Amino acid sequence: MSTEKKNLEPGLPPLLPETKTVMDTLMAADLIKKALQLAVDQDDLCLQEQIAITETPSSPFGEEIRGKDFVERFTKLGLLDVHMDEVGNVIGRRPGVGPEPRTKLIISAHLDTVFAKDTNFKVRQEGNRFYAPSIGDDSRGLAGLLQVIRMFQELKIQTLGDIIFVATVGEEGEGDLRGVKHLFRDPNVDVDAFMSLDWCDPSEAIVGATGSLRYRVSFDGPGGHSYLGFGQPSAIHALMRTGKVLCDLEVPKDPKTTYTVGVVKGGTTVNSIAAHASMDIDMRSTENASLLALRDKILPCFEKACEEENAHWGITDEANKVKVTVTPIGDRPAGQQPHESPVCQAIRAGLLALGLPLHMYASTSGDHNVSLSMGIPSLAMGAGGRNWKMHTLDEVYEHVDAYQGPQLAFLMACAMSGVDGVTKGFLKKRAR
Repeated sequence: MSTEKKNLEPGLPPLLPETKTVMDTLMAADLIKKALQLAVDQDDLCLQEQIAITETPSSPFGEEIRGKDFVERFTKLGLLDVHMDEVGNVIGRRPGVGPEPRTKLIISAHLDTVFAKDTNFKVRQEGNRFYAPSIGDDSRGLAGLLQVIRMFQELKIQTLGDIIFVATVGEEGEGDLRGVKHLFRDPNVDVDAFMSLDWCDPSEAIVGATGSLRYRVSFDGPGGHSYLGFGQPSAIHALMRTGKVLCDLEVPKDPKTTYTVGVVKGGTTVNSIAAHASMDIDMRSTENASLLALRDKILPCFEKACEEENAHWGITDEANKVKVTVTPIGDRPAGQQPHESPVCQAIRAGLLALGLPLHMYASTSGDHNVSLSMGIPSLAMGAGGRNWKMHTLDEVYEHVDAYQGPQLAFLMACAMSGVDGVTKGFLKKRAR
């Protein structure tokens, strides 16, 4: 069975003429050629930084150590206004030299991992393969971010637009994108495009945002002995009454919309009427309207299940009823954008310029969700090399052609922001 990946580029609409002109101009410029070569020359330096970042612990809601390290790294690289914000994001600015109002591009990678702080993050090497939790996701993204900064700084390349570099917190799991949510808490934020370096393979472009809503649904009642207390409502039985709705629910195929009950807990012993039971439910869609419609179908079934359980036993006393509490534990907004979006144009043109295929052009969930849901051109992309077994203790990173990730991100930034003395960029100021 062949594992060869299909190049998706030929199936997409042609690039806009302006996109091609800007990228061709960049690729012909000696200054840009020097920057691309610098990524090759510093490939090992970037790898060593990746290893050092991996071995710096950064647990969920515990990114402070790695964050402080990035304050130092950004400062040493010469970014301006380097600081850690209220939630732990590390931010540094590289102002452009074009006339005001200048475009503003954010390039980011995330500091957090899915692992506890006492995890063994020591990197083990076997040939060109490296083994450690978070070695690829997202230590490679963070190392790639630093390499892109060096390509600009060491060659004194002046972009016309501003570029803001950010190491975010809370991208994983129950972090619930709290870092980027903080960055974009103001709906009128002055940002014109957003790029997230989040894993390895640069041929994979995530240009859509799969939204998700997650809830912890808790049923609570009086409980009791299974025989002596028979007739009392059961929290587990109330939970089970939701099964008919949840198992038979119809969801749209286009846009793809999904749901699952991922965790169920409850009860204490086999001979007890359960006083508590809970479920964690995940709902997803690539379109916000479909996601909200799914939520509005599912959430009422929990209250109805309690009503049915209480009515079955004839319970009218509020103190003896089973009740439900629905607690949000995740909210990632969805978003889509057209092929003409500047970030979509930039990654496709950059891959073509570097002679690389486009293996993925799809939607997933990550830091780009928030900005894309606000109408800001946004994507997530790989930062170089290959990796697998992400989110496991056995995560593997393969250091092969890894310089291509920083090269691609650098070219995209130049194409969108423009380079003084070389070419204007095709990123435009957003209407607000």
